[in-house]
Amino acid sequence: MRIRYFSGVMHVKHQPRSTPSPLTTIRSARRSRAWLAVALSTALAAPVFAPIRTASAGQTGEAGTVDIEVLKFASTDAVEEASALTDAFRHALIGTPGLADSGKSDALETEALTVGCDDPMDDKCAPKIAADIKVDRFLFGTVKKSKTTPVKLTATVKYYAQGAVRTVVKTYDAGPIAKDGASPELKKIASEILLQLTGGPMKAKVDVTLTGPGSGESGDLYEGGQRIGRVEAGKGSIDLAIGTHAVELRIPGYATATSTVEVTPAGASLSLNPIRLAGGRPDWQLYGGIGAIGVGVAFVVVGIATSASLRNQQNDAQFTDYRKRFPSSVKDVCSEAKSGLEQPGSTAVPSGGQPLSGYVSNLCGSISTKETLQYVWYGLGAIAIGGGTYLVATDKKQEDQPKTAKEPAVRVQVAPSFGPGYGSLTLTGSF
Repeated sequence: MRIRYFSGVMHVKHQPRSTPSPLTTIRSARRSRAWLAVALSTALAAPVFAPIRTASAGQTGEAGTVDIEVLKFASTDAVEEASALTDAFRHALIGTPGLADSGKSDALETEALTVGCDDPMDDKCAPKIAADIKVDRFLFGTVKKSKTTPVKLTATVKYYAQGAVRTVVKTYDAGPIAKDGASPELKKIASEILLQLTGGPMKAKVDVTLTGPGSGESGDLYEGGQRIGRVEAGKGSIDLAIGTHAVELRIPGYATATSTVEVTPAGASLSLNPIRLAGGRPDWQLYGGIGAIGVGVAFVVVGIATSASLRNQQNDAQFTDYRKRFPSSVKDVCSEAKSGLEQPGSTAVPSGGQPLSGYVSNLCGSISTKETLQYVWYGLGAIAIGGGTYLVATDKKQEDQPKTAKEPAVRVQVAPSFGPGYGSLTLTGSF
């Protein structure tokens, strides 16, 4: 081989047409005792692979932050693109909440050679590299260039995390952007792959506490209209992605409480103060009073129906005909009917008439029963309406939600009137 140096970067030009893999080349160098060339190559290539780390230093070591090392990507035909993708992943780590670049810059090829991995390297060798570089999470992979037109790049990216390896294969366009690790397009590709490998945005626990009058209440927590958790008896916890979130608390009878929380890798605390709505909390005394008034009104309506039926019976044509058979001095024709009399002092039926005593006797029994029932219905209605009115008027909820001086109190008045031939109900109220 011939070694040439340009601008601090070593280029190796091989004579054979078929290009061997980087791992095979390094092993060949080792067998020919050319370790010095490998070391020199790593040292001279450092300026090419070194990423910008201005923001990473502040993230590394932060409580709850996950440090990930990016091993320099390997390639046999897309060296510049592999270097750019390495930088893009380091930028992506800097910009992803909860993740940080470890600050190291080991190369996949060198580490594979150091720990004795097979060529091509398989996932089983990743734990050996982790032990050698003393990290439990790192990214590594390769970049290959297609032989078709337009030229495409295929990146095989692997993520080793505490003994497990995940793989994502991504094909994207070659060109100037693919050689610029700071380009927004390449950083976007790296960020998307990173989220796939790490299982999505990093999350942390947020402890939620309710304060104020609703400190002991239970309700649901929402973000962007989606339910994300629940608070029971004023306490709860949720897992949220690291970053800023607007959380809503919804409790029946309370106004929606909203607060913004900044979730860090170490977690966060959120305090919400729900405010009770006027008349929004269930008031069983009020509901019970209204229900009793309703039942009372129903009783009175039944009483009115009974009175109406009673009046119809009292105006019955046969009953009227029978009553006319007796002089006006006879006040209780029902007693005459029960005795079987058709007229005073005789059981004879007037000429052309029909015996009506039996019919009238039964009708009088029904009238007597309905006269009693109407008073029962009116009495029960009056009691229920009176009790309901008392419950409404003495509702203790007014202490929690005081009314203004101009706001009238709840008043309900019922004035039933009835008699043997009629019945009526007058219901008045103010709210």
